[in-house]
Amino acid sequence: MVNCNDTIQLPGINVTERTVSTSKQAKQPVTWRAAIIGVMISAAEYLARLQAHSRDRHALQRLDDHMLKDVGLTRSDIEQELSKPFL
Repeated sequence: MVNCNDTIQLPGINVTERTVSTSKQAKQPVTWRAAIIGVMISAAEYLARLQAHSRDRHALQRLDDHMLKDVGLTRSDIEQELSKPFL
């Protein structure tokens, strides 16, 4: 007869003392430090995207008409893009 308090072992799953763990890493609770670091990383990534967007818009503005024709844009397309809000 099997005692229900013994460890039950199934492939990839271990159940002991009312806790369940799988072969995959269990999700750890988020600490306040990890949350702050996550916010800081997200803010840095957002600022990097804004900087890249600004750089691309300025690069488009500097293109001459011949180069714009090569990429299939007109000067009015560029002016329209530059008149849009930055975000």
